Amino acid sequence: MIFNSFQFLFLFLPVTLLGFYLLGRSSQKRAALWLLLASFVFYCSWDVRFLPILLLSMGGNFYLCRRIIAVPQASKKAWLSAAVVFNLALLGYFKYINFFIASINGLAAQDLQLLSIILPIGISFFTFTQLSILVDAYYGKVQAIDFLHYALFTSYFPYIVAGPVLHHKDMMPQFADPANYQVNGNNFAVGITLFAFGLAKKLLLADNLVPMVNAAFGSDHPQLLQAWLGVCAYSFQLYFDFSGYSDMAIGVSRLFGFQIPFNFNSPYKATSVSDFWLRWHVSLSRFLRNYLYIPLGGNRSGQWARYRNLLLTMLLGGLWHGANWTFVIWGGLHGLYLCVQHGWRGLRGDRAEPPGKLEAFANRALTFLAVMIAWCFFRAADVPSALNMLAGMVGGNGLSLEFAAGPFGYWMLAISAGMAFFMPNTNEMILHLESRFANKPSSFSLVPVRWSPGLRWGLATGILLALCILSMDKPQDFIYAQF
Repeated sequence: MIFNSFQFLFLFLPVTLLGFYLLGRSSQKRAALWLLLASFVFYCSWDVRFLPILLLSMGGNFYLCRRIIAVPQASKKAWLSAAVVFNLALLGYFKYINFFIASINGLAAQDLQLLSIILPIGISFFTFTQLSILVDAYYGKVQAIDFLHYALFTSYFPYIVAGPVLHHKDMMPQFADPANYQVNGNNFAVGITLFAFGLAKKLLLADNLVPMVNAAFGSDHPQLLQAWLGVCAYSFQLYFDFSGYSDMAIGVSRLFGFQIPFNFNSPYKATSVSDFWLRWHVSLSRFLRNYLYIPLGGNRSGQWARYRNLLLTMLLGGLWHGANWTFVIWGGLHGLYLCVQHGWRGLRGDRAEPPGKLEAFANRALTFLAVMIAWCFFRAADVPSALNMLAGMVGGNGLSLEFAAGPFGYWMLAISAGMAFFMPNTNEMILHLESRFANKPSSFSLVPVRWSPGLRWGLATGILLALCILSMDKPQDFIYAQF
């Protein structure tokens, strides 16, 4: 079951909402339990065999977290180590064991048999989500934990499939707040609007770029124009697919009264690679920084240690995305970009004055170009295919400017680029009315659109939803669900 399906929109969501608020009128605990059971049903809709793995991860980590909280300080490190081994063993077996076997076969000319293993959807997300609780329990930031709220936090259906990677302090207090179990008109207005915007990003933009992307990456020898258009189309397909999912997850959760933090902040407007990672998949960036880069030492031991830690963090971040060398190279490229950026800043020295308009434009263009080059490895089936695409981008496969994408494909690409580069994001459009976002600086945009509850926006949202429903005849999975 996916968000962009009739089954979810017209059956699962209304039934779950109705049961949640009816039970919430008399018992917060029953409403939370209903939401937990609904999350299990949602997760099982892909494959019921996934559920025992989720329950094993959830039950094992809850026990380990309780032990870390309860034992004396001298014993906490041993329990944390056991918890890390437990989580990495689960993740390693289900997601990476065949990758390692295939790598050994390739490097050592062996013929080891691959294992027949199902890959549970969302395992990377619910594993990282729980690791953050365990580490915080070790440092004394978690003093007590309730099983129902913990289980709901681990399996909550809006984000279990493709994130965001949430911190327990973002959600656990909300699950304990009785006010969130009562109907709130503002939550419904914001939630429906966010869901509609996210659904439109997925169905009307991302999915309509798929033919252009597949034609380019499926070509044996993509020539100059085809390669460039294919990589550009994939850059926008991936952005609107994942950003759309995140908006829908936030919107659906808001319907239930719970607020998930935003995961995107106009990443293609970034003026540097570090700025890009402050904007792209914000929750994962925060996790990698807090639970990997800083524990490795960050920049505390000098520049070379900083470069080492950046590379290690991004390599592991790439491997987290998928069991393929293409993801490792993608992460390594971003690690290299960050090292070059920090090295250049060190040579140039800190400047107090902000960059001018021309310099800011050049920084955005260079950053987007670097990100696009790395996306070649993220999308390609294997390393030779990625190198073949890069060869096409520099004319190595021919200089032909013919690419039969069709007028519709070109229009979709132009609209997507305009939305990503020149329009405000959903954070700025919708949540500017809320106090916690009121003073947040806005990204560069040519059209300062601002949402407000009212008849005009209600009508526009209704039309957008109608267009999306008419486009739901062949729903496609979300790209990040495979991670």
